[in-house]
Amino acid sequence: MNDELFLMDPQRVPFSRRESWLCVSFLSEDGAFWLRNLRGGDEHTDLGRLFRLTPVDAAGQALQGAWRLSPEALSFYSEAGYLALAFADADTLAIACHGIALSLSLQSKRYDYAQRRPDALHISCASQDLSARLTLAQGQWQLDAPWQGQRAERIECRLLPDAQGQARAALHLYRVQPLRLDGPGFEAAQQSAAADFAAWLALCPPVPPELQAARQLAAYITWSCLVPAEGQLAYPAMYMSKNWMTNIWSWDHCFNALALGAAQPERAWQQLALLFAHQHASGRLPDFVNDRFAYWRFTKPPVHGWTLGQLRRMAPEFWTPERCAQAYGWLAAQVESWMASATENGLPAYDHGNDAGWDNATSFLPGTPLQSPDLSCFLILQMEELAALATRLQEPQAAQQWLQRADALFARLMAKLWDGERFVALCEGGAPAEPGADSLIAFLPLILGPRLSEAQRQTLLQGLLAPGRFLSPHGLATESQQSPFYRADGYWRGPIWAPTMLLFVDAMDRCGRADLGDELARRYTAMAARSGMAENFDAQTGAGLRDPAFTWTSSVFLLLGQRLLSRQQESVAAQELVDVE
Repeated sequence: MNDELFLMDPQRVPFSRRESWLCVSFLSEDGAFWLRNLRGGDEHTDLGRLFRLTPVDAAGQALQGAWRLSPEALSFYSEAGYLALAFADADTLAIACHGIALSLSLQSKRYDYAQRRPDALHISCASQDLSARLTLAQGQWQLDAPWQGQRAERIECRLLPDAQGQARAALHLYRVQPLRLDGPGFEAAQQSAAADFAAWLALCPPVPPELQAARQLAAYITWSCLVPAEGQLAYPAMYMSKNWMTNIWSWDHCFNALALGAAQPERAWQQLALLFAHQHASGRLPDFVNDRFAYWRFTKPPVHGWTLGQLRRMAPEFWTPERCAQAYGWLAAQVESWMASATENGLPAYDHGNDAGWDNATSFLPGTPLQSPDLSCFLILQMEELAALATRLQEPQAAQQWLQRADALFARLMAKLWDGERFVALCEGGAPAEPGADSLIAFLPLILGPRLSEAQRQTLLQGLLAPGRFLSPHGLATESQQSPFYRADGYWRGPIWAPTMLLFVDAMDRCGRADLGDELARRYTAMAARSGMAENFDAQTGAGLRDPAFTWTSSVFLLLGQRLLSRQQESVAAQELVDVE
């Protein structure tokens, strides 16, 4: 099977368009494709179901056939004919049928109804706070929507082909007034979407030839998972997925920003600003944000200084003194919020695994608050970035103070959480560590690179790379494969995750082992090229797990693929130099 067709599987990857709240996705519990409204976050009513889309024959019987997905169209093929859908814009779905019909069935609830109007069919989708306007350019429709006093008992509209076997229509969704009254043609809609995606693809990081099909998928997922600025979202936001992880979390956004940082620095900045626009007066960031609300009970780890330093190196001309001053305020306040959690020994702590981003990692089994070494490491890096920003802003005294604070925190980290052979997590008054628990999170201090001694780096690398422990043919397991707590689909107790892979690749560079970083990048990108851009992966088989179309997975794939391409280009250049000599 063609790699691109396999990866662009419409039963795993939703069909959408840049900055749209709409998508068409397959819901396995129904065994059907639905047009969905993604407003309201991942706990929104009924996953935002609007219309169930069913290809049918003239008698209304469901047809068997195959669905195919491309960035510009979602198509269905059967022996009787075919149909295709294309997003003409963020709110309008163009429909073309050839020889077969399409049933659009609304899951009718309170106050839903349908009305025939002179130029269109109007459908009230009250539970989604939306109206739908269906216009017909060719063919005919058949409406079944019996009125029951307050709502329609059911609502089904069949789009039927004409005598020539053709039907053309457009479905426009809106809140108060329609944004367009015309019915856009299918071919124009398809061309518009194709051109928009091509422009996005051209800006995505390049990868080696063998990864091109996966690059197309990763680019499509990041492009299609953007939603528009609305409500609590001050800028267009790259959601984690348009399957069901429909929020923007406060560390996920960093990894997506990094993939945008070189070619689209303004959009990268927006991904950071989306969360910092909600920063509490204490400096804390919410756990996640969507168009309707920010969720505060948890937060996420402070990887933002680490992120910002890389973004500034990617596009130095974009990071003007004004931008740097803004970022300085964000990061400084965030540091203070975390340092406020420090206990008497001066180390900050997580209140829950969710705050670390490693929700159920075994390091949290003894209890909380947990002084986990990764937290102090991220804050040390953030203090170093604050020092760099202060220098950029011509504030040498502030820069010196941040470096002194970073040094002091590092000293406390080594005194309290380094036992001479490994880093440990400390829960004062909690239960003892579970025998056999062995989380990858304890090796994240490698990201401090030269702050660690050569002996410490070598000890940690030996543990990280010990046969059968964390390193698998596909990357780094989040729990030792020898641990009694390891589970193939254990979330943060086994599977490979994109953010940890990027963090550890950077850690290898900082430790002077770029060769190991390259090998991790090769394993991860090869796995993603085979299995797609899943939320996480089985460490031993490489199979995708959980949400099958995730943006930070796509972004990390693009970044690591670009790294491998750069290595190939460097090797070719070096060989050419040798040949010349």
